[in-house]
Amino acid sequence: MLNISVVKSVVALATCLVTVCPFIGFAQHLIMQDDRKFYKMFNKSLVGNVTDTRNVKDFFDCCFLCLEHGPLVCLSFNFGKAYNDDYYTCELSNSERYLEPQRLQERSSYDYYGTTTEVSSKISSETH
Repeated sequence: MLNISVVKSVVALATCLVTVCPFIGFAQHLIMQDDRKFYKMFNKSLVGNVTDTRNVKDFFDCCFLCLEHGPLVCLSFNFGKAYNDDYYTCELSNSERYLEPQRLQERSSYDYYGTTTEVSSKISSETH
């Protein structure tokens, strides 16, 4: 009998792998987990509304953290590209650039992963 958390972890890993394939050169990549879809913006970050900052070993750890916390705690995340003391920085946010476009800023040492507009709208309407 399979443990449901193991199955979810395998699905999350598979969806995270889609975003980091080295041969993909597009500015935005989509990953899906349940009804969650994310896109990537290079050299950007969403400032403010950071719910958690962690040191992680790689992108997968940051992706897993966001998916584990769920959309009310992690609607988007910033992934630090600088490698310090064997770790990268992962900033989880309970906001999204479609909800607060003025918070999206150039930040060459980070990449931004946000939720698509459909998911942002659904989450926003559920919380109000």
